[in-house]
Amino acid sequence: MDPELLFGGGMILTVVIVILSVCLSVLCTVVPIGAVIWFIVKRKNQRDALQQASLSWRSTQGRVLKSRVEVSGGEVASVSPYVLYEYEVHGQMYQSVQIQAGDRFMRSGSSRDAYETVDKYPVGATVTVYYDPSNPAEAALER
Repeated sequence: MDPELLFGGGMILTVVIVILSVCLSVLCTVVPIGAVIWFIVKRKNQRDALQQASLSWRSTQGRVLKSRVEVSGGEVASVSPYVLYEYEVHGQMYQSVQIQAGDRFMRSGSSRDAYETVDKYPVGATVTVYYDPSNPAEAALER
């Protein structure tokens, strides 16, 4: 059979290539954006679930060991609070840096919030620590 008849003088092949190129371009754009959106929604749901669960956590007293504002990044800096505290549950000592339950999944706030948090938890301060009774290593200063 004559290839010119089969492919219409190359016109059909050109149309197929254009359609495949458009589909590939859309996939290379939509799939990564969809993946990022899925990841953000998943992390938010995990944070919300842990915050809800923390409402039934037990509390104990702890002590702040370190408290500072950390700045990272270049031209666009990220400012976040770092508060290391220790606490005891059933004779076992633990340390954590989680300020609000669920922070390990997603944290947000301004640089002003970071400084206010550090001021709220100075080194040496006695603090209330909320911990998961089934996993005392999971703790937070705020529910």
